[in-house]
Amino acid sequence: MAEHDLTSRMGPYLDRHLVFPLLEFLSGKGIYDEKDLLKGKLDILGNTNMVDFAVDVHANLYVGEEPPKEFKDKRVEVVSQLKNFQTSSEAIIKILSNHDVVDQIQSYRDSRQFVSYIMNKHEYKPEMSDTLYNFAKFNYECGNYSGASEYLYFHRLLVPTTDKNYLNGLWGKLASEILMQNWDTALDDLNRLKEYIENNSFGSSLQSLRSEERRVGKECRSRWSPYH
Repeated sequence: MAEHDLTSRMGPYLDRHLVFPLLEFLSGKGIYDEKDLLKGKLDILGNTNMVDFAVDVHANLYVGEEPPKEFKDKRVEVVSQLKNFQTSSEAIIKILSNHDVVDQIQSYRDSRQFVSYIMNKHEYKPEMSDTLYNFAKFNYECGNYSGASEYLYFHRLLVPTTDKNYLNGLWGKLASEILMQNWDTALDDLNRLKEYIENNSFGSSLQSLRSEERRVGKECRSRWSPYH
């Protein structure tokens, strides 16, 4: 059955996080040796912040062996980064958690009006959107797809479509919803991404999609677009 499996062909075009569900599906099917699948997982985890997951996979692959020191060092680094991100993003998250702001999100159809409101009433600064985006990306790399999705939703409300991170944010939001198996929301995000690509001046829609496919193929193993 291995000759009918398309994982090896699809994998290079997917964000590494999206490959995990495929490997989980293959695990136990008897198509591949389980150790080979575990090695594949461990290799993919190398460029993420999912250190605890990597330790678990290592323990299953190399029973009785201590995890490499690099795992422990990486975990210390990730925890330190998390603390820094929590500190730097505290102000914007406090604004977005305010009950009045949450209520206003539903009433403003124009994101520019919403941004103007939080700038005037809640001391929001435009540069905070980059902080929020970076924290969302960090959450994604840690496997916290729920947090990434929530922060990217707010990021999309805060920035214009011309923002440098807008498109990457759309990819990241879509990937997060897929990984959480929120299929209805993922479909909405897919349509929003498709609309963005078609409405921007990249040339024809077909050229745009092909351009995005090429870009994703190059970047998906280390970037978001899929989500960076």
